[in-house]
Formats: sequence, structure tokens, C-alpha cells
Amino acid sequence: MLSALLGCLQLAGADLLKAQDKLPEPVLFLDEGEEYTYFRGTEEPPVDWNTLEFDDFDWEVGNSGFGYGDVDDNTIIDDMQNSYLSIYIRKFINIDDLGAINFIQLGMRYDDGFIAYLNGVEIARSLSMGPAGIPANFDTPAADHESTPTPEWFNFSLDALDVLQEGENILAIEGHNTNLTSSDFTLIPYLRYYDNVCPYRMTCTERNSGGVRLVWYNVITPPPYESIDVYRNGEFLGNPSTPRSRIFTDQEAPPGEHVYEISVTTLDGTNCSEVNPLSCTIVLEGEKIPPATGFRRGDADDSGVVNLTDGIFILSWLFRGGGSPTCQDSSDADDNGAINLTDAIFLLVHLFRTGPAPPAPGMQNCGADGTSDDTLADCDYNSC
Repeated sequence: MLSALLGCLQLAGADLLKAQDKLPEPVLFLDEGEEYTYFRGTEEPPVDWNTLEFDDFDWEVGNSGFGYGDVDDNTIIDDMQNSYLSIYIRKFINIDDLGAINFIQLGMRYDDGFIAYLNGVEIARSLSMGPAGIPANFDTPAADHESTPTPEWFNFSLDALDVLQEGENILAIEGHNTNLTSSDFTLIPYLRYYDNVCPYRMTCTERNSGGVRLVWYNVITPPPYESIDVYRNGEFLGNPSTPRSRIFTDQEAPPGEHVYEISVTTLDGTNCSEVNPLSCTIVLEGEKIPPATGFRRGDADDSGVVNLTDGIFILSWLFRGGGSPTCQDSSDADDNGAINLTDAIFLLVHLFRTGPAPPAPGMQNCGADGTSDDTLADCDYNSC
């Protein structure tokens, strides 16, 4: 009976690990070769061309990709070179179940630039078309950009996620060439969605300098998260530096067993703790190791630079009752484990008589003290 119970627990643990490690796959629902309506950019299109209400009955019909001069063109725009710079395309997108879509990305293969809209709202643009939100004219040239063999993926903006609706939506894209004499042009859109963009795996490891480092793995980079909360043994610890981060360090973890969890909220309000809860467990042995403090050897006054004033600082502290160094290791210029007259002399001889340089970590770079058995006080150095 006991062995059977243990076997069940092992299987359950293996299933949980597999669930955490499984990377959610996107669903492609707009591929190359789809049918669009399109307008040749010999003049400005109607002002509402990118909206759901616009009637494109008079526009031409073709399959992506659109362009000329390449082998990836299904609809060849053979009169574009030396004539006009832009093409405008439209595609109706039907969403049966909006609740099944957690996040959408637009994929583009393009040469040289594009601006994309969903239901009239800008969702993405290439860097070659300048800052977001600035309208482009039909004769606006793009900066140079060569098409890639695979799509470049662009996250939908928050505004676009808000206007996505069940039923009909319109995807509208304007493509721009870099100049009239360009030898080629490409415009090929793709769309894919995720039903789950929550982190799918999490690890926790003990750091050599003390504390525990948590790392979680994201489906999309940058991840579409609004917030990330970190917990140790059910108690809130804090947040990473940004919702885009995937690392958090618990510097104050005491000895013992700890269960870490992260609670992620996506931009669309999904609580990932309900969809794909992530946790990791670690056991810390012995006393907590304080984090190692870096310093520059010889920088006695903690200014960030080693110079004459550091030698004067040491002498003033030793013989004039001046302020004490916040990091005694930085004043131990010769690294003999004590601070005395020889440290000031050692430093000044190096600076002005080409004597030997202070030992590691040296004067230029911050680092930890390699001599751990000295009797100097704990280091509190602020200039690294």
C-alpha cells in the first residue's frame, strides 16, 4: 500500500513538472497567401480606409505577399517601380470566441516599411516608418529595410487589444517603399494568437554570495505583463524591477525550506496563478551568508576614484581623529589585514613614485576582498 502511494505521488510530481515546463504554442490564423483587397498608392486613400465601416468594393483583390522584384510575391505590383511608393491592403478577420484569445501578435515580412491597424487603431509599425502615431502620406518613403525569410513579430498595442471584438474585425496595413527606383518591394502579413501567455517554468537556486535567485521563463519577449508579485512561504516579498523582468533575488532568505511563488497578471487582466501556477522549492543549509560587498582598494574616502586625497584621508583618520572609512578594506591599500601608516605610504608611492599597485580587486574595478580572514570591520562601500 505504501509503495503504491509513493508511486502515485511520484507520478503526480512528474505531471506537475511537465505542466510547468510545457511551452504554450501560438495558433496561426492568418498566413501567407490569404486574400485581401488592395489599393495602389498613386494618391491618398479615403481617410477612413482602415476602419471596419469603410466600403472597399471598388478595391482590387489579390493574395499576399504583395510586391515586385522578389520570389515571394503572389500579387505582383508591376507598375509600382518608378511610379508610386505605397500599397494599402485590407482583410476581414472573424473572431468566433474572444475569450479564447489571451494575446495577439502581428507577423510581417516587409521591404521597406509598414503601418498596421485593427478596426482603425494603430497596432504596430516598423521602425523604418518613424514614431508610433504619426500618420504617413501616400508618398512618404520608408527607411531602408530588407525583408527577412521569416516574419518579424510585433505585439499588439493595448489600444488594439481593447478594440478587438467578437465577430468581424478589419486588419488594414499600408506598405511603403524606400524610393521610386527601388528594385523590390514586399508586404506579407501574418496573425497568430496565444490562449496562454503566462510564464511556463520557474527555478530557484542558491547564490554563492548569499540569497536565492528566482528565474521564470516567458512565452513572449517582451512579456505582456501588468504586474509580477513574488512570495516566499505565502508571504509577499516584493516585485522585480519591471514587469518585463524574469529574475528576482531574495537577499534575506534564512536557512530552512522555502517555497517561492510568483503571481503574474497579464495586460488583459488574466491571473496566471489560476491558469498556470508556478512555484519552486529550495532548502538552505546553515547560517545565512551576507552578500559580498564590492569596493576599490585604495579608495579610502569612498569617492569612486583613487588619488592623493585617499592617502591624506588615511593619515587624517590615523593621526588627526578625522572621519573613519566606511569600508576598511578600501583603506587597507597593501592588503595586509590592518590599516596603518604603511597603507598611506604604499598608496602614495604607487601614485607618485610608480610603486606596486594595490592588490585585487585593484583601484579601477569594484570587487570583493580575496582575503576573508582579516580582522577588518564589515565593508559599506557606496561608489560601486
